[in-house]
Amino acid sequence: MGSAHKGMNVLTELGTRLIKLQEKDFAKCVDYFKLFKIEQEVFLEKKPLIKTAHGVAFAMNVFTANLLGIPEWVLPYLNQLRSDCIQIFPSIVLGAKRTLHLYERASIEDFLRYVYFFDHKIEHVLLQTYPKKFQSIDSMIDWLEKYPELSPYKKLVSEECGELASRYAELSRTVHGTTLADQQIAKNLKDPIGQRIDPEKEERTLRNVFQSVFFLLSTFHINHYRQLQLDERTLVCQYLSKKQIDTLSGLRQ
Repeated sequence: MGSAHKGMNVLTELGTRLIKLQEKDFAKCVDYFKLFKIEQEVFLEKKPLIKTAHGVAFAMNVFTANLLGIPEWVLPYLNQLRSDCIQIFPSIVLGAKRTLHLYERASIEDFLRYVYFFDHKIEHVLLQTYPKKFQSIDSMIDWLEKYPELSPYKKLVSEECGELASRYAELSRTVHGTTLADQQIAKNLKDPIGQRIDPEKEERTLRNVFQSVFFLLSTFHINHYRQLQLDERTLVCQYLSKKQIDTLSGLRQ
């Protein structure tokens, strides 16, 4: 019993090693942005949102670093996904809602282009010559939802594709314009139109967006996901539901 207990402690330690590193890195990032003379209240008010943004970027970089043997023509999309995830953090601290939504939306686009062009080298090459020949977001989501190798996870994939389409539309509304309701709220708060960040609401949105992205990326690269070290997988699982974790682990399909 003592030996088994010791083994569990080792597993727990392995599972939290990168989480601890993530927390240390978060503290360093906050200290860096404090150099910009940002009021302490900003960090206190937005801390859960800022911490989630940092965790998403940290987990995305760890996960994608484990994706080996990727076709060279899709690496730019994967690199852009990493970059846009990182930009979410400063957009919250230094920017406003439109900037935040711009990078969240860009991350969705990066992910969809990555998985679409993964099997479409010719279309990627043509896009470089004829830049107007791009795929729409709806067509890439539809293609992903029907991707044959994801059929074992069809129900959950369909749900998350629908969620991603819905979130993309919501984010686009902020990026491209505001509604009369947004204008009235802005007027009442004496804020620039549509720029005020509601930390609690935005934290939920950020989690919802990347729950879909992480799950769909994990199903697309299911073998890579299952080969992650325990602490690496723990990072990704922070943003997945229990049902999704069980599915990806082969416990439920």
